[in-house]
Amino acid sequence: MQVNTSKLEGNIMDYFEHFIREAGTIYVGNHLIVDLWGIENNFDVDAITSMFETACEDAGATVLFKHCHPFGEECGTTGVIVLAESHLSWHHYPEVHMICIDIFMCGTANPKEAMPTIEEFWKPSHIDIQMNRRGNVDAHKLPKYLTAHLN
Repeated sequence: MQVNTSKLEGNIMDYFEHFIREAGTIYVGNHLIVDLWGIENNFDVDAITSMFETACEDAGATVLFKHCHPFGEECGTTGVIVLAESHLSWHHYPEVHMICIDIFMCGTANPKEAMPTIEEFWKPSHIDIQMNRRGNVDAHKLPKYLTAHLN
């Protein structure tokens, strides 16, 4: 793979500050996939959006844009919070008292830190959760001049 570095300015490490170094692995970010079951349904678009924005801030993320779309009275919502560190998105299924949430964050933002605010708001009876590391830098054999400082 050829990487054009002619436009890189300043300290090359600045371009990789958002990478995560953990247990000898370097990767781009943490991706939390969450299904909340048995939730207390809430249809207040402003309250839902505000809560997810607060949850992202609790996780150390920077909110750039937010949107929540209601599907009608007593129907679910879908939405997204766009972050400098990536995103949080959701889809609410009130007919089965469930919401699916997707939280991907890079750098020092930690999606697990968003969960207390989310849980307090929806009050689920059961949570299914998966955490995935995304973008394993080591696995893709990037040129040494790009990755030497990461180790």
